[in-house]
Amino acid sequence: MKILVIASSTGNTAPGKVFSKYLSLMEKDECIEIDVVSNDSSVNATYMKLKKIHPRIKKISISYLGCDIFDYFQAKEYMKKMEKRYDIVFSMMSANHFFPLYFGYFYKKKFKDVQWINYSVDAIPAPEGWGLSKSYSNGLIRMIKKFLINVDHLYFSNQVMLSYQLALLGNCFDGESGVLYTLPHQDYIELLPKQNKRPFTLLYTGGIYQARRVDQLLLALEKLVLEGIDIQLNFVGTNPAAVDLNIISEKASSKIKIFGYTTDLLPFYQEADLLVDIDAEIENDVFISSKFFNYLTINRNILCITSNNSPVTKFVSEKQVSGVCFSDHNYKNICEIIKKIIINPEFSNDRDKVLRNLYSINTISCLRGKG
Repeated sequence: MKILVIASSTGNTAPGKVFSKYLSLMEKDECIEIDVVSNDSSVNATYMKLKKIHPRIKKISISYLGCDIFDYFQAKEYMKKMEKRYDIVFSMMSANHFFPLYFGYFYKKKFKDVQWINYSVDAIPAPEGWGLSKSYSNGLIRMIKKFLINVDHLYFSNQVMLSYQLALLGNCFDGESGVLYTLPHQDYIELLPKQNKRPFTLLYTGGIYQARRVDQLLLALEKLVLEGIDIQLNFVGTNPAAVDLNIISEKASSKIKIFGYTTDLLPFYQEADLLVDIDAEIENDVFISSKFFNYLTINRNILCITSNNSPVTKFVSEKQVSGVCFSDHNYKNICEIIKKIIINPEFSNDRDKVLRNLYSINTISCLRGKG
């Protein structure tokens, strides 16, 4: 079976890491022959050099025309060079990077018998609350209704996101659909117990951006410090400008450390008691952060600061994942949850089994267009 993968990224970006992990899964199947085209790459791929257009101009194009005309015409030109026949064309896309979608559309148009799989790690468009203008959101909806109706197999990164997208498409789409969960960066790791019991250490990894905010976590930390609890909060790979220490006291801010970006998080995981994930404070969100799936590979408690009935709460309930606690975005409630974990940190660690079931043979079937 010959598969052509067109990815918005397979390099050192959040979507790129997910796509490259799926590629590594596909490469283990001896029945599959893969060619990869990507805008950047950490895998063996053909480099796809796209003209750089200011994002604001591309958004204007989508808002008024329902299409990113720059990616559209570049995909059309690239397709003219493509003569090789494949059994499957697999477009992997993320928000604001639609070249793979357009290329898949043109390839399917030229070779009508090809199976077209489209996988997106992001909702298109993101739901209300993520700061998208009405005109841009409407343009994206017009775009997906035009181009996704020709897809044979449509996948998104969680069930809530998939349901949201299918509702937007309505009767336009009659192909198969499913979920390809975000693959973590590493396999499951059984860390040794933490050597130093104090301070109780919280760890947040990665960026803080858009609708995700950290202020309530900082206020919760301050409350714990004022109550005399020996606690520390580490940020790794987080822009210091996104962590406003001015909202808390100097005593509390002294318990916070901000470290630069690193590819080796194991030393930080080893010293952590609690891994913190923060979702957007909006109703009816559809995202589960890639950070959460990375945390699942570590035998440490996880605190998800999220809204009621968010995708991550539903996922944990359905998959019966242990060692995951939830709080809304109120600092007092965050504080109480942390205190409960300090008192009773033990949990039945079955995450290795959960992860194996999540990325089982069914995933390979999806990647081969049989799911």
